[in-house]
Amino acid sequence: MLRETNLMHEQDWAEKTLSILREKQFEACERRLSNTLQFGLFSPLATNAHAQQLFEQSFFAAEAADDTLVTVESLRADVRRLLPHEVHYLSSAENALMEQLLLAGGRLTSKNWEEIPAAEALQRRLWCSFQSVGETWTLDLAQELRDPLIKAFTKEKHSSARTRTFRYDVTIHGLLYITGFLPAKQPREMFRRDVLKSKADWADVIADRYMRASFEYITDDNRQIVLLHPALADPYRLLWTLGGRVNAAITLTEESLLGGMNGVLAEEVALNEAMQNELYGNLRPEWRASEAADDLRFLVKQNVSYRDLEEVMASMLCIRPTDGMRQALKNLYNNTPRWIAMSANLLH
Repeated sequence: MLRETNLMHEQDWAEKTLSILREKQFEACERRLSNTLQFGLFSPLATNAHAQQLFEQSFFAAEAADDTLVTVESLRADVRRLLPHEVHYLSSAENALMEQLLLAGGRLTSKNWEEIPAAEALQRRLWCSFQSVGETWTLDLAQELRDPLIKAFTKEKHSSARTRTFRYDVTIHGLLYITGFLPAKQPREMFRRDVLKSKADWADVIADRYMRASFEYITDDNRQIVLLHPALADPYRLLWTLGGRVNAAITLTEESLLGGMNGVLAEEVALNEAMQNELYGNLRPEWRASEAADDLRFLVKQNVSYRDLEEVMASMLCIRPTDGMRQALKNLYNNTPRWIAMSANLLH
């Protein structure tokens, strides 16, 4: 999912925690979807007058030349051409949402806004249309695509492809936990080699779509994708600190990668538990101790100053900070690996 630039310029670190960033990302995703057509590419309502708008709101726009002109029929042909390959390599969230859609007969109504990024990705593949009213949203699958999707989901090939995709997904999310960001070049090559196992022309397109659907990302000046950890509030700040170099080679130890896959490094476990224990029972009603401790840890990983950390922690509390809280925060600050250091090691 695209990380919108305007999310990165907030000055107050209390507004740049993982919890806040996630909420803002959902809002941005809903806003983009609200600007899409209320019907899909395969609807009888879709005419050539709508073709360019459908194209610009799809993955195809990032894959084609800037001056590309399209028709409804050419877009439909492109969707049909890619679908037999693409269906096996959806993001985990898309795959789960598509299973719900197929079980529901092609129309799903929900109030679960955490599924909105997956809904947007399916809409950008031009498989679905999206509508929302109040707290409820509806996703409609093109009827013409329903039978091909059902057949594809029941093939043995689909099961083995999903297993490879899951292993890859866990690995890359683990790497993002360790480094904060990853230029997409090497992950894309890994996806083609280890997951797609293909050198066909469609492989690059499907690999890029998987990156865009599965991870938060920005694009650099050359329109290349840079994958982000969801908690990385200002990726450009980190890249600037590293001198703008993003041509990384992935070389990490098995132990650190396992910690990344688990969502916490071995050396962070005791620090995080101590912070969580100090916060427990002393937070404002909207906070949970585990969530608050995670937010503080991720700010430390971004090299936020200790003074700013104290201010963020104070904003979470319903009491004045205790000596125990300050000590736990100090230990967290002094001993948590920074993304700047890990990313520099990765780049070298």
